[in-house]
Amino acid sequence: MKYIYGPVPSRRLGASLGIDIAPYKTCSFDCIYCQLGRTTHLCRTPMPLINSADAMRELEEWLDRGQRADYITFAGSGEPTLNSDLGVMIDEAKRLTNIPVAVITNGSLFSDPSVRDSVIKADLLVPSLDAGCQATFDRINRPRQGMQFREIVQGLIDASSAFHNELWLEVMLVKGVNDSDAELSLMRDIIAEISPDRVQINTVDRPSRSGNAEPVSEARLFEACRILYSNCDVVVHTPSVPASGIYHAREEDLLNLLRRRPCKIDDICTTLGLHAHETSKMLRSLSGKQLITYADDLADPFYQAVPYDREQHDV
Repeated sequence: MKYIYGPVPSRRLGASLGIDIAPYKTCSFDCIYCQLGRTTHLCRTPMPLINSADAMRELEEWLDRGQRADYITFAGSGEPTLNSDLGVMIDEAKRLTNIPVAVITNGSLFSDPSVRDSVIKADLLVPSLDAGCQATFDRINRPRQGMQFREIVQGLIDASSAFHNELWLEVMLVKGVNDSDAELSLMRDIIAEISPDRVQINTVDRPSRSGNAEPVSEARLFEACRILYSNCDVVVHTPSVPASGIYHAREEDLLNLLRRRPCKIDDICTTLGLHAHETSKMLRSLSGKQLITYADDLADPFYQAVPYDREQHDV
């Protein structure tokens, strides 16, 4: 499938069926911690980005096979709120199934009322906040030129006020960038204004291709949790989820998964319903075709697809 992937094991959402509605690295940010690499199309204006009818047809086909997930999640290779058809697709997903719909977003476009309206029917909204001031925002999120931090914060406040279902705010901490007490105190005041249902503290886990981003310690995550918000969780463990039921998975399926997120072998086996030896065979083949990379000095490395502009062969 071109737009549907997973369900993938999500540390926040359990078994999450992804719908990728923005082309690879089409985003309003170029975050230093991004696992997919540098943003190739840095923009801030929503527009139709994919064939939304085809994406919903894939979802319907997946549902017709009797598959299940904990969430249907609009996310993927770019910023989903840049797709002006997002609201239409949320409506269609909710018509097709009672599986709750989540939107994972960087939250940068909620100053636009039409963007806020597009997510209003989702069951769960997960925007992010990674800074407490303009300088840190510029350093960690590397936004499109002209984007103002306070305008984005006000958009998050307005979105939280208008959204009547669950809103979880994610804070990604990067060592030496936004993890100081001073920065956390600034974020604490902003979070109080947003008033989310929950705050989830996270740090760098998968390899970052777009910047020198290092994780903070687990102890520091829990310290940040106490500083930031009363209803705050630390996201540290990946839950085990059932295989998605993609039997006879092909190399194309594996490569499409790795294009969207780096994975360890256990993640791949769980997501694609493969045995470890089948997974290893496919990984060796894709590596031989120079379509994936991994750290060969680690016992349990993350595998990831090479950036599109470096791919040399077809699968």
